[in-house]
Amino acid sequence: MQKLSYYENEFCEYWIDDYGVVHEIFKDSFKILNLEIAKVIVKDRLTVSNGVARPLYVELGKATKLDRAANRYLSTGPAMECLTATGILVRDQIEKFGANLYTGFFAPSVPTKFFTDKEKAHSWLRHYTQDVLN
Repeated sequence: MQKLSYYENEFCEYWIDDYGVVHEIFKDSFKILNLEIAKVIVKDRLTVSNGVARPLYVELGKATKLDRAANRYLSTGPAMECLTATGILVRDQIEKFGANLYTGFFAPSVPTKFFTDKEKAHSWLRHYTQDVLN
């Protein structure tokens, strides 16, 4: 699989795969997501997307804390630009339960689903690519 439009910052690696899914992979050294970092991550994802609405695959890695302001920002406004859906890989069912509470509370404006299986996440996201939506 190719990594198109690859970009890296101190928090994440980003690329677009052959299906048109944007990958946002948090680095293992990254632990806490606050509002300032959330804005950087969104800006860089939008750059990689190049103005095209695409599904987003996220691996949080070892990130252990997302503050309330970051959660609110990531589910509204600019953070939802150029997204058709978001699939987020979590480590286990307990994280998945907590993440689903997040979705209920912050209500992202695009379909958002949490997975413990990477392949299931990719399969689900492919339903939201431009080729399928058009």
